[in-house]
Amino acid sequence: MVLRMLKKILSDFLLAIIFFYGVSFAQTNVIKEKIKFKTDDGYSLSAVIGKPDSIAEDLPGIILIHQGGSSKEEWGGFFDELVKQNYIVLSIDLRGHGESDKVGNIYALFNDPNQAPHDLFSAYEYLNSQENVDLERLAIIGASIGANLACVGISKLDIKTAVSISAKTSAVENLNGSKELNLRSIFFIASTGDQNGKRVVWARELYDRTEFPKKILEVKNSSAHGVSIFKDEPKVKNKIILWLKETL
Repeated sequence: MVLRMLKKILSDFLLAIIFFYGVSFAQTNVIKEKIKFKTDDGYSLSAVIGKPDSIAEDLPGIILIHQGGSSKEEWGGFFDELVKQNYIVLSIDLRGHGESDKVGNIYALFNDPNQAPHDLFSAYEYLNSQENVDLERLAIIGASIGANLACVGISKLDIKTAVSISAKTSAVENLNGSKELNLRSIFFIASTGDQNGKRVVWARELYDRTEFPKKILEVKNSSAHGVSIFKDEPKVKNKIILWLKETL
């Protein structure tokens, strides 16, 4: 009990430091560039890449993947917050979303291993091609389908850590093309009321299949899905930043 209390005090202290120095009062300016790149199966994807205005050494890279029916814009100010923490951030529009190429059946996208995973793989290759990106320190943060793709990225790519917000077990397996998953270093987040509690159940299932380091956060008194959780519990963003500091 005492050890648990000490861990919580330390965690709260680190969050306070990150919030005070890293988020609210960071002096880093964010340089953004809107770009397009092609997937290996011929789709044109729209994206935004953000970098600090001053880079003294190679920095970790983060891929942001939005939830279904949304776009890269859903991350809002969190994109800038991550850049101010000295990450190079790439936020993409999945095919069929935002300003990326359209698809014939948007619903098939959520489970087809021959569609959205190619967007992730191509985003990974694009980020790998950028100057000042530390290729051994890459992360994915995703919501809903993005959360599922974050798990696929950990399983199939050289991704060091991930954050998976409102994932679904069967969709992860479908997008992976197999029920055999190689999961490690994932922070799972879900609200207790999302889909009558199913998202928490799926987060627990995936957590149990993940090797350490791993973490799970169940947001109480909320039915929010994906990044809407940030509105119900703003501290979640700082907990994500802390997870990145610990694992990336």
